[in-house]
Order: sequence, then C-alpha cells, then structure tokens
Amino acid sequence: MALALGCAACARAAVVIDFDSLKLPDYGVIPSDYGVTSDPSLADVRYRTFNASNGKTLTNYLEFWNSDYGDLSKIAFPSSNGGVGEITLVPAAGYGVRLLSFDMAGWPSADRSSSIMRILDGGGAVVFDYAANGPVTIQGDVNGLRHSTFTPNLFLPGSVTFQWGVDWDIGLDNFRFEVAAIPEPSTWLLLAGGAGVVLWRARRRFRGTGGAD
Repeated sequence: MALALGCAACARAAVVIDFDSLKLPDYGVIPSDYGVTSDPSLADVRYRTFNASNGKTLTNYLEFWNSDYGDLSKIAFPSSNGGVGEITLVPAAGYGVRLLSFDMAGWPSADRSSSIMRILDGGGAVVFDYAANGPVTIQGDVNGLRHSTFTPNLFLPGSVTFQWGVDWDIGLDNFRFEVAAIPEPSTWLLLAGGAGVVLWRARRRFRGTGGAD
C-alpha cells in the first residue's frame, strides 16, 4: 500500500489520447506526433503497423476512421489488414508511464477477435498479454456492449507500448495514461520500510486478538 501511494504521489493528472481533435477522412494518416503535447513530461508518441510474422514495419503510422467502430468515433486502426497496430508512449528521462485504460471496438458495429493484444516495456519485453490463452473478443455489435474497455493500470519505468491485431476492423480509442517520475532508490527503500512497519503492526494486532502465527 505504501508503494502504491508513493507512486501515486509522483504522477501527474491522467490524460487521454482520443483522436477527437483530428479532422481527417476515413483512411487518413494519424500525424506521427499526435498526442505528444498531452503531457509536458511526454517526449514522444510513436505509431506504426507491422507484420505479425516477422516484425517488419509496414508503415510508420496508424490510420483514422470516423464512425461505426461499435459506438466509438474517431479511432485509430492498423494501416494494413492482417497487420499489427502499435502505439508507444515515450516519457522524458527519469519518468515512467502508467497505462490506465483504453477502449476498443469492432467495425462495422460488429464483434471481432483480436489474436494479438499485449503491453511491452521499453526493452521490447511483453509484460502483459491479453491473448496469452487465446484470442480476445472485442465488442461492437448491437447485442450487448458496443465497445470493450480494458483497465491494465500498469506502471512501467520508461516507455510503454501497446500492440493489437491482426484485423484492421478492430479500432483503438481513449488511450488513458499518467506520466510519473521514477522514484530514486532511496525513496523506494523508504517506502518499502513504511510498508514493513504497516505489516509489523498488523501482525502485532492480529496476535493481540488471539491469532496464531
């Protein structure tokens, strides 16, 4: 708990990349720097579409669509059907990113299946894989939810990358995150010590009420 509170104190207010300010036609190219001004400690936002089998970049961008991805409007999708969409948030030195939530939906107002859906750290390692046990159903039709919301609430020091595919009829919207300073090692030790005190006191109270070791 102390660690969680410590990280929360380092974070700025949550921001969202939602593509709503873009005035593009369907299949329009999302600008390469779109969203970089959403937080003063965000150094870069990167988009691309790549080949799932060999990782080769197909385009250094995602494309834009205005409507009918479920009930979402103005969304991002991979520029090539069968490709994997990718968005990377790069914070300034000494900062990390907490990916809070994002929305996805299928076109044209249809449920879709995402066989690739994962979060990577700055070194390219997969830290969370939604599709580890099989494709993920993405909502979109009129029978039930009109879009899917995912809430990883995951903090990574340095960059965070989200990838999804391999169907360009799956769109991404409302990419919500916080940029937070990475605590110094001494701060981590202080927070860890605080957590230890909390656990020690809880243990004493438990024993005082007759609890066994």
